[in-house]
Amino acid sequence: MNDVEVAIKNCEVDEELLNAFIEIQQPRTDYQLEHMVVGKHEVPEQQYAHCVLNIHLKLNALRRSRIHLERLTYQIGQLKEKGDKISEFKWREKEIDKEDCSLASVGALRELKTLYSIWKGFKKKYTREEINQAQVEYWDKRITQQANDDLMSSGRVGKGNLEALRQIGKGVVPELDHVRDIEQKYLEEGNVKVMVAVATKDKPESIDDLECLKDIRGNIPAVIQRKYFNCSGRTTAEAYNEIAREVLKDGADLLFVIEDDTFPPPDAFIKLYEHIKQGKKAVGAWYPKRQERYEGSPIVIGSNGKREYLDSDGEVHEVKTLPMGCTLYDTSVFYKTTFPYFKTTPHLTQDSFFSQKLRDAGYKLYCDTSIRCKHVDRVTSKVYE
Repeated sequence: MNDVEVAIKNCEVDEELLNAFIEIQQPRTDYQLEHMVVGKHEVPEQQYAHCVLNIHLKLNALRRSRIHLERLTYQIGQLKEKGDKISEFKWREKEIDKEDCSLASVGALRELKTLYSIWKGFKKKYTREEINQAQVEYWDKRITQQANDDLMSSGRVGKGNLEALRQIGKGVVPELDHVRDIEQKYLEEGNVKVMVAVATKDKPESIDDLECLKDIRGNIPAVIQRKYFNCSGRTTAEAYNEIAREVLKDGADLLFVIEDDTFPPPDAFIKLYEHIKQGKKAVGAWYPKRQERYEGSPIVIGSNGKREYLDSDGEVHEVKTLPMGCTLYDTSVFYKTTFPYFKTTPHLTQDSFFSQKLRDAGYKLYCDTSIRCKHVDRVTSKVYE
């Protein structure tokens, strides 16, 4: 008996290994079926339809598998009756086919049971008419998400998704999540959505506990839709990249970033929003650095061609670096820049990095020095203003 025969024989008689063959059978796990097969679809009607379709396919696969097993069993019996050597080779091969088919049936059965359980879990069983009615919403969300994924990975929408957007009557960059024209939104303030985002080291019990939002919360016009978002427990750059992903996913028109050590005046949003309505895409408030030497955080290019810190003179200035302590962005800026939006390097902070990307994309950055924020040292609680 050679090495190959020994190895085969050892495996064939090892009951633990044979049971392991049975245990691993299931091409797609329960988690995959729930989240990546059924759950990947953007509306419940399409999730339901896809679940039912998969049940049908898996059920028929099991039916065919049962017939195939019966056929193999019959063919093996016929070949054994012949008794010649060639027939022996054939029935031995079919025994292997039968084992493979039996194992595959185990996996198919497990998938069928999981899909059936998911189907039973739907609170509503949808009709074909209801599934058809949901198609406009489904394709709008699906193609928009695909286009956003293109932007996040490569900075541009691929040819296929550009065509798909046109087919469903949607504009392209920077309107991936907006059927309405963005300028019209600014005229109709009730249609404007703003996400107010704060990155923190530790997760607060509630975003209401963040002191930096205390004076802002009640001073965003009631006609503007707002959502508050906190990202915690990550590095600064990672937190802001997550915030960018969230604002794109949410489809907000504006991103209002406030750092947890910066305390804006009550009218900060209103003043910054006026700049956005006038056509600016990125504008921030002024606040000093946390240091004994009194300097503003924004950076400008002086008349000597060198970088210098912006003084507070009550005017609006174009800046080279726009700090993120209290800043309002038109979210279209994210569609014309590439991911990662924020990065901390040995020479750049995340706001310097993003400022450079925005300027490379053709945007001008502004600071309104009439909006003065307090800057608090988290360790000493000393206030700089």
